[in-house]
This record gives sequence, C-alpha cells and structure tokens, in this order.
Amino acid sequence: MEQDSLFERLQKSPMFRFFELLYKLIMVNLSIILLSVCGLVVFGLFPAILAAAAYFNDVMEGNETRMLSRMFQYFKQYFWIGNLLMIIVVPAVALVFYLMFGPELNMFVYLIIFCWMLAAMILNLYLPAVNVLYPEFKMGKKFLFSLVVAGNRYLLTILFLVLSIGWMYVVLLVPQLMMFVVFSVPVWFCMWRIKKALKPDSFFDPEEEERKAVREGK
Repeated sequence: MEQDSLFERLQKSPMFRFFELLYKLIMVNLSIILLSVCGLVVFGLFPAILAAAAYFNDVMEGNETRMLSRMFQYFKQYFWIGNLLMIIVVPAVALVFYLMFGPELNMFVYLIIFCWMLAAMILNLYLPAVNVLYPEFKMGKKFLFSLVVAGNRYLLTILFLVLSIGWMYVVLLVPQLMMFVVFSVPVWFCMWRIKKALKPDSFFDPEEEERKAVREGK
C-alpha cells in the first residue's frame, strides 16, 4: 500500500512527467520513421507527420490508444493531403538551395520564391493542427484556412518560424537528435500551441451572430 502511494507521488512529479513525455516523443518519432518507410520515405514523411499531430491531439484529449496502430490509421486517412503538402514544401526548399548556389536572378523571381518558401513553412507548421481541429473542411479550405490563421495570429506565426529555424540549427549542431525527437517535438509543440490559440470563440462568426439575433427576436 505504501509502495502504491509512493508510485502515485512519483507519477505526479515534474521529473516523471518529463521523462514520460520524452519517451512518448521518442516512440512517436520512431513511428514517424516507420510510417515514412511504408510510403517509400518521399511519399510517407508528410502523411506520417500529419498522423503524429492527430495522435498528439488524442493524447491531449485523454483518448490514448495503441500508438503505432492509431498512427497507421491516421497515416492512411491523411495520405493524400500529406503528399499535397509535400508537393508544396519540397520544391520550395529545393528552389531556396538553387538560389543559394545557382546563378543570379532578378528581384521579382527572388520575391516569388521567398513568398513560396514562407507559405510552405507556414503550411508545414499550421496544416497538421488545422487538419485535426477542422476535419469537416475540404482539402483546399484547410490549406487556405492555415494561411488565414497564420496571418491572424501573426505573433504566434513569428514565434513558430523563429523556433523552427532555431530547431534546424540545433539538429545540425547535434545530429544525434535526428535519431530521437527531431520530427516529433515541433509537431507536438505546434499542435499544443495552435490548439490553445484556436478556441471556439477566437474567430468572429457572422452566421452565429445572425442566428443569435433571430433567437433573441423570437
């Protein structure tokens, strides 16, 4: 009995929760790698990241199930939207490397590629969360809404971009992290922060105002 109470106290300690979260991040990261292999890496990475965001949402809601099997279900569900995101992000990254090492281009081309890269980074940050929080949206609306939310929450967006760049530098300096939590930490953090930001009352809904006026009129 005394051992049970001691274990309960340990479970509530910050150190225990930290290692529990770290263990979960490592396992989710390994699941992302495994699911990426299922999609031949190129076609599997982005659906796997969207699946991780959906799994983290389940954890936040207290609906934890078997990790790999649940993520595999989400992987199949989000396969197409994940690869559409890949088609946007990967060419943008390739063009940035081309600009860094390729020939000089005119300023207009630089501006277009910069805007494309910025939009790709924003979608990569927001779309996994929007995809989970608004499942009723069609695919195109999810992409558009992600950009709208990024503009509406511009301070949060700037924070995400700064942390993303910083995280990339950390991974370059400490490549061992790539074996553990390089994928799962940004997804978990973005999912957690966006979910807090997108409360039901955080956006003005004109249709709801009209319905409220009708109800009050009655």
